[in-house]
Amino acid sequence: MKKFVVSEKCIACGNCLLETKLLQEDAEGKAVPVNGGYFSDDFLAKAEEIVAGCPVQALSIAEGAGADLSKLPEKLQNALAKITVPNVTRKDVEMHAQDYRMTCSYPQGEYRYDYSSESRAMSAAESEFDRICYSQYKKFILEVFVQYKEDKLRRFYTFDESGFWGQINKQYADVLQEFAGAAAAGGIMLPADFKEFEVFPGGSKNSTLVDIINARLKEFEDRGCSDVMREFNGCNYTSRSDYRDYMDTDDTEVYAGTSFFGNDKYEDKYCYKDVNKACEEYMGDLKDAINYVDYDSQVIDTIDAALKDYKERVQKEIDKKVALLSKAVANSKAALLK
Repeated sequence: MKKFVVSEKCIACGNCLLETKLLQEDAEGKAVPVNGGYFSDDFLAKAEEIVAGCPVQALSIAEGAGADLSKLPEKLQNALAKITVPNVTRKDVEMHAQDYRMTCSYPQGEYRYDYSSESRAMSAAESEFDRICYSQYKKFILEVFVQYKEDKLRRFYTFDESGFWGQINKQYADVLQEFAGAAAAGGIMLPADFKEFEVFPGGSKNSTLVDIINARLKEFEDRGCSDVMREFNGCNYTSRSDYRDYMDTDDTEVYAGTSFFGNDKYEDKYCYKDVNKACEEYMGDLKDAINYVDYDSQVIDTIDAALKDYKERVQKEIDKKVALLSKAVANSKAALLK
């Protein structure tokens, strides 16, 4: 049994679409096969004419699932078996907090010579550091979690074609669609949902197991901050005052009026600076603490459990599809014998 094949050369001219319903246009207007583009031998002459009429030679004819329809179930079994469900390793979901940003407000009041002593300027620097950074630990931690979940975990708790499960399902569905086309071209009737392949951990998008995956992979917030801060506070030199070493002060003489005798007076005034350096150091220490908390093993345990369940359900669905095709082929033979 043969089928149409459309290459990347297609320019969306639409000529072939007018000649056969075995081709249809996609979102870009280019031709794509319907149900694998299969056709019976009595359509071969017309198919060759359609191929010859393509202005850019984007159409061709290829051998499909085979002319012996009785072997379709076996070929379907083999084609589906070639699709592998990938394993997920700890490396795939490893937390690297340094890869993600923490957004800190810019320090205010730097280089204002408003302080009468160096110690008062440094106290003001420390207060500003606390306001924009040290007291904002929860915000910083949650920022990293949000980015990490989007980067590494979202595909596991997204249950459409863009997610981990949906992408695998699509591979199976593409094979089923091709064989459904071959069966239809041979006059074999299959249920309308034969081409569908929607398998998910727990059995559906709304299963209890899916709820567990969502909870474990999406909801770090409740336990995350406390775990990170426990790790952070267990290290030396992480109190607010420890970050004073990264800040600095400066001094200058400021005009202070005239003396009793009319002489100009000057006094020393101080400012603070480099608060941002202390912020960068603090955020780096927070990221180190995030990395030390063992989220990776928690995540991989959850995904492993979901994968085990998913693989079992995939095999059952494969067996079901092959059985459906075998029954349809047998019914077709019985009809011919009558």
